[in-house]
Amino acid sequence: MSPTRAPGRFDAFRLARERGSLAGSVDATTLPRLADRVIAARTPIEWRIEGTVDAMGRLALAVELEGTVVLECQRCLGSLELTIAQRTQLLLAHDEAETARLDAESDAEVLLAATTLDPQTLIEDELVLALPYVARHPEGSCKPPAA
Repeated sequence: MSPTRAPGRFDAFRLARERGSLAGSVDATTLPRLADRVIAARTPIEWRIEGTVDAMGRLALAVELEGTVVLECQRCLGSLELTIAQRTQLLLAHDEAETARLDAESDAEVLLAATTLDPQTLIEDELVLALPYVARHPEGSCKPPAA
């Protein structure tokens, strides 16, 4: 299956079985759960969701993100540019019991995919996890604003 632009929703198990892929880009500032954390997007976040299997033959999705966002440093309140380049493998589960079993037997993340998935929600989830809990420049490279 060749890469396609994101549909409204997709069947994760089918994508994995067919080794298909979806791709697109998104402006991180337009995502609701990032709106209060991302000041600007230097580049759109390019994303790709690939259907795959893990080393044990279990169906999975590989989610790739690449782009640059600007956050507010919580130490100096200045701009902090963060490059995001990550790949996450998500094992697919049909129900809560399978989610618990896969979670117990693997270090990989597990995704409950009993229904069709919204690619934008999945990408937003991964971006939330990619951002630091507290955005700060490296120690010693900035100072708190004068009081």
